Amino acid sequence: MRLLSFLFFLFLGVTAARAQAPTSVSGRVADGKDQSPLIGANVLLIRLPDSVKTGTAVDTEGKFQFDNVAAGRYVLDASFVGYQKQRQTLTVSGSPVQVGLIALQTGGIQLKGVVVTGQAAQSVQKGDTTQFNAKAFKTNPDANAQDLITKMPGVTVGTDGKVQAQGENVQRVLVDGKEFFGNDPDAVLRNLPAEMVDKVEVFDQRSEQSRFSGFDDGNTTKTINIVTKVEFRNGTFGRVVAGAGTERYKVSGNVNTFKGDRRVSLLAQSNNVNEQNFGTEDLLGVVGNSNQGGGGRGGRGGGNGGNAGDFLVNQNGGITRTNAVGLNYSNSWNKKTDLSASYFFNRANNALLSNTQRQYADAGRTNYTQSANSSSLNTNQRFNLRLEHKIDSATSLLFRPRISYQMNDAASVLAGRTSRADTTLGNLNTNYNADNNGLNAGGDLLLRHRFAKAGRTASLTLGGTYTQREGNTVLRTEDTGSALNNLNQTSTLTQNGGSMNANLALTEALTKTDVLQGNYTISYAPNSSNKYTYDRLTGDTRQLNEGLSNVFDNYYLNQSGGLTYRHIAPKYQASVGLSGQYSELYSDAQYPRPSIGRYYFVNVLPNANVNYRFTKQKTLRFNYRTNTSAPSVTQLQAVVNNANPQQLTIGNPALRQEFQHSVNFRYTASSPEVASNFFALLSGSYTQNPISNRTLVAARDTAVVPEGAPAVTLPAGSQLTQPTNLNQQYTLRSLVSYGRPIKAIKTNVNLSLNANYTQTPGIVNGGLNFARVPSFGAGLTLSSNISPNLDFTASTTANQNFVRNTLQARLNSNYFSQVTRFRLGWILGPGINIQTDLVHQAYSGLSAGYNQQYLLWNASVGKKIFPGQRGEIRLYAFDLLGQNQSIQRNVTDAYVEDVQTTILQRYLMLMFTYNIRSGNVVAPAEATDGPREGRGDGGGRRDGGGGAPTGGPR
Repeated sequence: MRLLSFLFFLFLGVTAARAQAPTSVSGRVADGKDQSPLIGANVLLIRLPDSVKTGTAVDTEGKFQFDNVAAGRYVLDASFVGYQKQRQTLTVSGSPVQVGLIALQTGGIQLKGVVVTGQAAQSVQKGDTTQFNAKAFKTNPDANAQDLITKMPGVTVGTDGKVQAQGENVQRVLVDGKEFFGNDPDAVLRNLPAEMVDKVEVFDQRSEQSRFSGFDDGNTTKTINIVTKVEFRNGTFGRVVAGAGTERYKVSGNVNTFKGDRRVSLLAQSNNVNEQNFGTEDLLGVVGNSNQGGGGRGGRGGGNGGNAGDFLVNQNGGITRTNAVGLNYSNSWNKKTDLSASYFFNRANNALLSNTQRQYADAGRTNYTQSANSSSLNTNQRFNLRLEHKIDSATSLLFRPRISYQMNDAASVLAGRTSRADTTLGNLNTNYNADNNGLNAGGDLLLRHRFAKAGRTASLTLGGTYTQREGNTVLRTEDTGSALNNLNQTSTLTQNGGSMNANLALTEALTKTDVLQGNYTISYAPNSSNKYTYDRLTGDTRQLNEGLSNVFDNYYLNQSGGLTYRHIAPKYQASVGLSGQYSELYSDAQYPRPSIGRYYFVNVLPNANVNYRFTKQKTLRFNYRTNTSAPSVTQLQAVVNNANPQQLTIGNPALRQEFQHSVNFRYTASSPEVASNFFALLSGSYTQNPISNRTLVAARDTAVVPEGAPAVTLPAGSQLTQPTNLNQQYTLRSLVSYGRPIKAIKTNVNLSLNANYTQTPGIVNGGLNFARVPSFGAGLTLSSNISPNLDFTASTTANQNFVRNTLQARLNSNYFSQVTRFRLGWILGPGINIQTDLVHQAYSGLSAGYNQQYLLWNASVGKKIFPGQRGEIRLYAFDLLGQNQSIQRNVTDAYVEDVQTTILQRYLMLMFTYNIRSGNVVAPAEATDGPREGRGDGGGRRDGGGGAPTGGPR
């Protein structure tokens, strides 16, 4: 009996202990008007009766969660500057507490001025979101948001101006959690003043459907969210810049009007100093093949098949004259409807000289050298809209249409020489002109419904695209090696295509911690292409060239369905899923040789995702995905592209789809105590049936029968490249980044290490070649945190690459590149400041004549004028030493090449800048080194007024 009594009371004790085990409290804080997330809102959990407080801030979706909460009575306090505080009592027992939506109403009392005397925490980790405190990174008063974020650990800006965060390209920048200028990160970061930024959040934004259902499907986009200071959320601010010098000019301006939810921004610019604020992700290939002959960046002039490069303005090559304007509007019309829209116009005139040295991986030691003079005039317009409407509390509708239109005139003069073992096979001179235009329209409609049962949702997505491309080209060539390359041709091209797709996703909560998602997707993509090439005979007489003409239709039908199971625990979230996919690829070539191809593919696509949170500051994320990719219309067309008769390309109607496996590990950690931030990435991919290339370099005039295509006569010294399915293509990538401030010298330090490996298969003259490139690199950045009066950033990045070819060891090489940069902004006295920017680039291990190093030095001195220092006069010098150059190495499965292009060189410019401030946005006072007074949330606003250029052309 004593034993039974003991066991009975022991059982009661264990049961009571389990009932009192710590649990979690979670919820969401949003605007009471439109339910948009109040990013950064404060939430306090106050224990009763001893009033012990635990605090947190909501994430980019407005969500918060307290872990390890002991049983008892609590008060939950939610607050946000400009909103009325809301409190509620709750009782915590043994099960998780879901508070639900906390809707705050506007009209809160603004905090009075406070003095910030302590050092601000540099960063904190909130689940998957890394949040940086802008106050911990001091910049000059005239800095923009891009200057600010590049001081933050794990954030870099490449030589092409693209922003990377945690090793990935940033594809979207939000402002206060909302879209701003569509999906163009550059337009946002370069035109928002750093002084208006309160916090910067880096995270992987989930898809619209995933954010609605709460089911993490692994589809994410690397995103930066700019949280603005309260005083900039109502009023007008902007900047106008005008400058002129010998043969160079620059005029730009931006005006932003914010009033609550309504935000209007206007950008405009005109210059011939290679500045282009607006992204070009919408540019069409217009006439299809983006990999046709010519060789090297800028060397490809287009041709009878076209080139997507004609529509890209390369800021590192040539000289570009740009005229552009952008308009963005966003507003919450009422509690149920949000609207945002943007319009861009861009007209770019580019002139480029390039030299190329190429070595092929064939046994005959074939070399190709080229010099090219090309130009293009591209006009691009695009419009994007986002309309979100809440039909009721459980149902919403999202509509996102988009349209873009491009016109392009391109011309190039090219001289190419093919040699083998120092024997010239052919000298080619090419003159090419093209007139192209393209239309791209599309959109999607997302209908979402949340049922009464928690965790049960339904989402239906309907989408479609339409593309139309037209082009006319003229090609004249002369070749001393083969009369077959003496051409006088014109061609016309018309392509039409599009897609229709639908996706249905259902989620069902099995328990409080287990969710099941089912989805079905169907897509249909028809395309047609008509190309006619004519040989000019005498006068206006012309004859159809059947070998270079083609009439082609195809469609790609894809259906997939599957289930994914997700488990949610206090420490981790994990999901695993499986989908079945059926695809049908149909092609119908009507001319010059009728042929029909129909291919069927059945695949099983697994996926897995794990997100483990060790602590609030340390998280590990694992993601495994599989996907398929169908060949493009151009890759399937059995028609020769002879833009450069020594560099011919042809499609392959027998191509199969690719199947890719991708694995990704990411670990992030931060320490508020020492303000450190650590990030590690390990990723890899393996592709089955990759679409690679089969390359043939002819030693003499040769008749070739490409796979699935009619016979082609290949002149001596010419190359024919055709896509083909191979195997064993994979990549490995790793990156480690660590940053923290060094208080002794008031400087932030960021150290990064990377190691990568790629293997690309290819066939060269019948032999299988694997181009393998292991590489290692390191980077070090020191950015000042001394004072807004003294701002400097010193960085160096070095990379060692090892090129290995299995077919021809003579192409094996080791090449090294290093870029070292020093930027300084110094306010010397009242209204007087200097800026200098030095960039040293070194290359070794390249082709003869390409191993170079140079120093690019830009500098300026400015004087602030007008009350509040709103104006400034500045003398700016670009490339003071006259050493600016552009060199790039390209490694492919068939060859290794070095490309050198002419770029912008030394000039002087006198510039005037005026800062626009009105409403609540007051012109700041002169910067000081002491404590700064702030408003609202206590975030002090940097001094400003001056509008110096941000270092000139980037």
